[in-house]
Amino acid sequence: MNRKRIKINLLFILATLSLLATGFWIHPTELMPNIFLTSYFSICGTWVIYGLEVNHRENNSLLSLFKALNKRKGQQFFVLHLIFITPIFIYFSSWDSILIMLLIALIGVLYSIKLNFINPGFRLKQVFLVKNILIGLAWGLLILLGGNTMYNLEVMAFFFLVSLQIFIGSALRDVADIYYDKKINARTIPIILGLRYTFPFLHVLNSLSLLIILIYPQYWVLYATLFVVAWKALLIEKVKKEHQSILWTQTLNILTCPLILILVMLLKP
Repeated sequence: MNRKRIKINLLFILATLSLLATGFWIHPTELMPNIFLTSYFSICGTWVIYGLEVNHRENNSLLSLFKALNKRKGQQFFVLHLIFITPIFIYFSSWDSILIMLLIALIGVLYSIKLNFINPGFRLKQVFLVKNILIGLAWGLLILLGGNTMYNLEVMAFFFLVSLQIFIGSALRDVADIYYDKKINARTIPIILGLRYTFPFLHVLNSLSLLIILIYPQYWVLYATLFVVAWKALLIEKVKKEHQSILWTQTLNILTCPLILILVMLLKP
């Protein structure tokens, strides 16, 4: 595994822990050890799922995919730990947490693999907007997992915020990857809408984040959301004026997750 991939995976782990901690801070679970178990399980899952996506570019069948996954030492470590910790996680977790984790795993697999039974080489991420929606939902569900609930309005409000922000972030990453995506005929937002309309579209979506106040009308939630919206607006304008590298764009996108955690810790009464 090259250094760039390791850096990206470490950033994903930072985002994973930040979102789990955000959910936990908003809605603390009664059993403190659960958050540590959930965190470790999520780290292993994140590493494996993104390894799955990278390996599947070169492997057409699930069998060859898992063989390739197990040949890589870094991936092998997390695969083995994931297999070992899964029954422990199921035993100690609530049904809500188990269901949320299953949804995240399902989204991760559907995002990564080729669905040859539909059409040879077909992937859901090739469908316009589907990739961005899947990424946003998967990361947003980590808020629910950290909060150990799907029914708390406060947690659901931040699920909406995170899902929308990650959706926007994935579109910004597509801007950085636009030339490669054109070569493979990918149907990303920048390619379908064009750069001229992509950035206004993302600004509108970013503004919709303020609808969070309709889900949970509290001043601290509004202040936190305004700060996040301002941060993402600056990032959109930065990418618009000067197309950055994929790693640079992805890094600033991922930093949105610890930013949300810090704001929740500072502002929540």
